[in-house]
Amino acid sequence: MIPGMIFGVGIILMFPKVDLENAPIDFFVFDYGKFVEVTIVFKDEDHPDPLIDPLYDTYRFLKWGRVEDIETFYVYEDKVVFPDDYASVTSFYQTKDLHTYMEVPIDEFGKKDGSILVYVNTWNHMFSNKPLPDLEYVPFHFKPRIGTREDAERMYSIYH
Repeated sequence: MIPGMIFGVGIILMFPKVDLENAPIDFFVFDYGKFVEVTIVFKDEDHPDPLIDPLYDTYRFLKWGRVEDIETFYVYEDKVVFPDDYASVTSFYQTKDLHTYMEVPIDEFGKKDGSILVYVNTWNHMFSNKPLPDLEYVPFHFKPRIGTREDAERMYSIYH
């Protein structure tokens, strides 16, 4: 199977142009047979309030042992499961009610050249199958390394 392909379907990450300074820096996939774990590492996660952001970075470093943001979702043959990182938002800058569980049928994703489009719709990198109307996106085609969320944590966190 071609790297970046899952069940014969590729993933194109649609990333908000306004947040390119925190763009993805690493991608991991791990095939468990019935589903594939997809983990994306982002350079950082900037709080929309510039006065809060340094405190937020400190909090994240103390809690997770890293400044990089790591998000994971699971691709099944017929759906994508976002365990706590689905964007049920109306604004990129929203700060409340950001972490949502959602199962989205594969058929509800936009597609381009045989790949599904997964949108990053928030400053803290929550995912969606639909774009926000006020955001401009940049596509990221990725060739992931084989590995799990735990592998990403080991590489990027001082606690692992």
